[in-house]
Amino acid sequence: MIVKEVEDIKTIEQIVDGMDLFDDDLMSMVFDGNIPATELLLKIILKRDDIIVISVASQREFKNPIVGGRDIRLDILAKDSKGKHYDIEVQKRPEGAHVRRARFNSSMMDARMLKAGQEFSELRDSYMVFITQTDIFGHEIPIYTVNRHFEEIEDWFNDGSHIVYVARAEKSA
Repeated sequence: MIVKEVEDIKTIEQIVDGMDLFDDDLMSMVFDGNIPATELLLKIILKRDDIIVISVASQREFKNPIVGGRDIRLDILAKDSKGKHYDIEVQKRPEGAHVRRARFNSSMMDARMLKAGQEFSELRDSYMVFITQTDIFGHEIPIYTVNRHFEEIEDWFNDGSHIVYVARAEKSA
């Protein structure tokens, strides 16, 4: 019996040793309801000290209102004290962080922010954050911040939609 327990412990240790925050199960356990950790993560990524997270839920599913439409499951959904919404997606594979997925997730978050009768000006800012295991854009920078702008003039469109890609730092040899 003791041999079996030792084998079980070794198996568990091997599984845990092979995990990191790019594993959905571990990431969900670490961040679900963990306001301080989520707040710290967002403050570091967005380089802002004014973020006060008021709610965090992991593995939140958003159903598409269109019959047969694609649903999404958000890794981490957070809301701050100013009403801004944050979707944080952790991706091991580059195809999981496709730029069109960022657009789709962002639109699904936005679609749920307004109630019937609310003005569009009441739509809060949203942040779609992808943390990727590799630099999917290949420019060797740690953070890519995407905001819309007018092409004809040097000015921001400023619609409150923000997309941020964070590339995992490579370990030095």
